[in-house]
Amino acid sequence: MALRPYEDIVGPLVIPVRGKEYPLPPVSLQDGLRLHAAAHGGDTVTLEEMTTIILGDARQQMLDDGVPVSVIDRALWAGIADYQQGREMAEHVWERGVPKEVLAGLVTTLAQAQTTQQDEASTTPPPASGTTTKPRKAAASRGKKSSPTGP
Repeated sequence: MALRPYEDIVGPLVIPVRGKEYPLPPVSLQDGLRLHAAAHGGDTVTLEEMTTIILGDARQQMLDDGVPVSVIDRALWAGIADYQQGREMAEHVWERGVPKEVLAGLVTTLAQAQTTQQDEASTTPPPASGTTTKPRKAAASRGKKSSPTGP
């Protein structure tokens, strides 16, 4: 028995909106490792980066076509579900929205990631002033009489 092409078995997640289809890109190995590390506290992925990873060019195409942001948001969550838990869960999220317990966990994770980024930014030492001159020491004779014989 010959193997069927991978695309025939899995294929991209296709988001249907207003009679048009928006295929989402497959998550690359590198991006998948970043998302996995971020989910386990080892890396930080911003919401913007996650949106780019999951939706790719489909995001801009939807915006250009006037697709409501709420629909784009649902497409993002369906794409995340597809990546994390498979096509069946993606279909569930697309049709019914994100389960409340999943959403609560994701919001907590995103808030922790944002707090970590802010903490890292606030502990970064300020850049050097750029000056290379050092203040001069005061002359040793200050406050002393210049005559060696005394008063």
